Amino acid sequence: MGGQPKDGQPESGEPNNQPQTPGREDLEEARQEMEKAIQELKEKKDRGKASRHQDEAIRQLLEAKEKLEEILRQLREEEKSLTLASLESRFRKMLSMQLLVYQETLRLDKESEDQSDNLSARGRQLATQEEEILQEVDKALVVLREEGSSVAFPEAVQAIREDVASIVELLDQGKAGELTQTLEQAVIEAIEEMVDALQKEMEKKKDEEQKQSQQQQGQPQDKPLVDALSELKMLRSLQLRVNRRTRQLGRMIEGDQAGAPELRKQFRTLSGRQLRIQRATYDLSTGRNK
Repeated sequence: MGGQPKDGQPESGEPNNQPQTPGREDLEEARQEMEKAIQELKEKKDRGKASRHQDEAIRQLLEAKEKLEEILRQLREEEKSLTLASLESRFRKMLSMQLLVYQETLRLDKESEDQSDNLSARGRQLATQEEEILQEVDKALVVLREEGSSVAFPEAVQAIREDVASIVELLDQGKAGELTQTLEQAVIEAIEEMVDALQKEMEKKKDEEQKQSQQQQGQPQDKPLVDALSELKMLRSLQLRVNRRTRQLGRMIEGDQAGAPELRKQFRTLSGRQLRIQRATYDLSTGRNK
């Protein structure tokens, strides 16, 4: 009869195909060194030898710790790459949806004088389609806020969300005119910029991974989802869009729509957006996002 298998050995001669835990070999060696030190101390033999075994155990534990830390760092970097790819795909989907709504809005505006009854129904239908975009924006915003390392990108998505919510409200009221179209154009531009920015971040991460695999020097550090330069570029774009929207709304309020409540609401929204951009700039400059 065969004996019992030793601890850690596969039974019945079957090959052990389980992947070894990173650092496991170092941990086992550290355990063995600890056992030797214990024996030396129990038997009151060479205490200097026991100390050397303890030192070796510490060295092996440190090596195991470094290996595990590197594995965790790699997993975090892979997670960031997947997050960027997922966001880029989601924003592409939003862009496609918003372009369709915009084209229908233009068509609806041209036909508005002749088909007032049908206009309301079609406006509500477009509002429903725009609500689907709003749901996608909310999902992207949750991802960015939970990731937590960026201040400018979540603010850019929040600005998109505000505009999309305004478009839903206007379309639901059957309003397909200048303000609605201006907001839709702004959303399209903002989403296009977001897709471009995310693509560039994905390319940067690929380049960084290639350089690290080639050099293998020093201890690589965890990096944020997007770098500081991309954050600054996004903040600049947000401020430029606020400036342009201010001028656009100013022209509208001086014209036939001077008393329109939706214009006054847009100015309030714009004021809040300007305040958040200011706060995001402060957070970035002081490193509060780190």
